Amino acid sequence: MTAEERMTSPPPFAAMADEQRLYLSRGHQEALARMRLVIEGQGLGVLTGEVGSGKSTLIRRLSSELDHLLYTNVYICLSGLRPKDFYAELLGHLGETAPYSLTGARRLWQERSESFLTEGAKQWVVWVDEGQEMTDEMLQELRFAQLRQVDARARFALILAGQPELRRTLRLKRHEAIAQRVTLSYHLTGLTREETGAYIRAQNGVGEERVLFADSAVAIIHSASQGLPRVVNHLCRQALYEIAGTQRQVVEEGDIQRILADQERQRGTAAG
Repeated sequence: MTAEERMTSPPPFAAMADEQRLYLSRGHQEALARMRLVIEGQGLGVLTGEVGSGKSTLIRRLSSELDHLLYTNVYICLSGLRPKDFYAELLGHLGETAPYSLTGARRLWQERSESFLTEGAKQWVVWVDEGQEMTDEMLQELRFAQLRQVDARARFALILAGQPELRRTLRLKRHEAIAQRVTLSYHLTGLTREETGAYIRAQNGVGEERVLFADSAVAIIHSASQGLPRVVNHLCRQALYEIAGTQRQVVEEGDIQRILADQERQRGTAAG
């Protein structure tokens, strides 16, 4: 890595790593493949996973891969998303201001969205993040917002991303109508032990100045993090701080144990 690349590249284990250090596990690759199929078929996809499992990374990755001459990405992340807010976001991308009433916003959307189906128009991909916080009313509204009433053709591809609660909510009887429209879904789990090691190496960058992680240290990181990339990042950043200013170039098992013990003390859960 050149000096210029080091200056412009995010530090190791940053929250948003650059493309050169992006690591995709088998689970992430499978999730990408399924969501691509959803987009191609203008369907409804559901992507779930624990906090820190990499859902946002996948959304950024997939949306950046789409040809912006052919696709329009609409990203929505609002706590307790309600139909009026949803239509306001969609209409805003059309340069329209949503009417005050839900009925008016819905009607304006139905009128303006007909242009999506004209030949040569860009295909929309709507991403709804933190989907576990959507209201029941919003979930019921999704099928009306996405589909034309005349021929049931989809106006856009819709991908809902959220924590595991979203999956449980969609299993409820009252949401059966929207659950039946799900084209494909995927639940992200933590990285395996081998994937955690590969992830750390990818995030750690390349070059003679990088710090190495002993296999025993990686094993503890995997166990403590349950393979969740965000937690792995945090532990590895702490490890780099731990040996900063020393002549050491390897993070050892003891370094990670001290970090975990300190975390327990900070939480007040360590045995006295």
